[in-house]
Amino acid sequence: MRRLHLFEFNERPECPAFIRDSVTETLGTGLRWGRMGDIVGPELARFCRDAGVRRILDLCSGTGEPVRLLVEWLARHGEPVPEFVLSDLFPHHAAFAAARAAHPGVITTEDEPVSATAVPATIAHDARVIINSLHHFRPEVVAQILGDAVAARRAVFVYEGFPRNLARLAPTSPTMLPALLANPLLARRQRAAKALLTYVVPVIPAVAMWDACVSVLRVHSEAELRALVAPFGAGYAWSYREVPYPLGGRGVFFTGIPTGAAA
Repeated sequence: MRRLHLFEFNERPECPAFIRDSVTETLGTGLRWGRMGDIVGPELARFCRDAGVRRILDLCSGTGEPVRLLVEWLARHGEPVPEFVLSDLFPHHAAFAAARAAHPGVITTEDEPVSATAVPATIAHDARVIINSLHHFRPEVVAQILGDAVAARRAVFVYEGFPRNLARLAPTSPTMLPALLANPLLARRQRAAKALLTYVVPVIPAVAMWDACVSVLRVHSEAELRALVAPFGAGYAWSYREVPYPLGGRGVFFTGIPTGAAA
C-alpha cells in the first residue's frame, strides 16, 4: 500500500484545543487499557541494555501516558528504570504535571515547546523515544528528526502501533472505542464541551476515527525508513522489527544505536 499523507484534524491549527486534547487523551487511555506496556516494555528494556540508556527524552509526548505505562512495566518486571523527560511541540501541561506527580524523580518535563527536528542541546539525555508519533511527519521531516539525533550521537527508539495496513487498525478497537466514549467522564478539564461533542453531536468520534485511519496510511515502511537513514552512513546500527500482539495486531519498532554504545 502506497503511503498517503492525508490531513489529520488534530494537527490543524484551527482545531480547538479541547478536541485535540480529546484525541490524545483517548489514545493514552486506550493504550493503558490495551496493556501497551506488555508490547513495548520488553523491546524498550532490550534497547536500554544494548545502548546503555540512563536518561530518555520522549518526543511528541502527548499526554505522557505511554511513558507512564512503560515506567510501570519496567518497575513491575524488575528492569532498570531510566529517567524520562516528556516533551512536545504543544505541551499538555496538566497531563505533564500529573505524570511528574505519579512518578517523582523518574519523570520530568520540558514545559516549553520542543521540536523533534531540533532538540536543544541543553536537554540532557542519551536516547530519544518517539511513540505512536513518527507517522505524523512527512519523509523529509522524519529525515530531519533522525538526522538531528544522529548528529547528537543519541540512540533512537521508534514505536508505531501498526504497520501501513488498515486491517491492522481493527485489533485496537476493543480498547480505543471504549476509551473514546469514556473520555468525557475521565477528562481532567472541559468535560462539558467534550461530552457535548461526543454524545450529542459526535464530532470528536468522527475526528478520532478519521485521524486513526489516516495515521495508518501515513506509517513509514521498513524500506522507507532504511532509505531515510542510508545517507547517514556508518556509525549506527539500525534495526526494524514487527512484534505481534493480541487479536492480530502488529507493533512496529525501528531503532538506531550508535556503534560503540555500551552493551
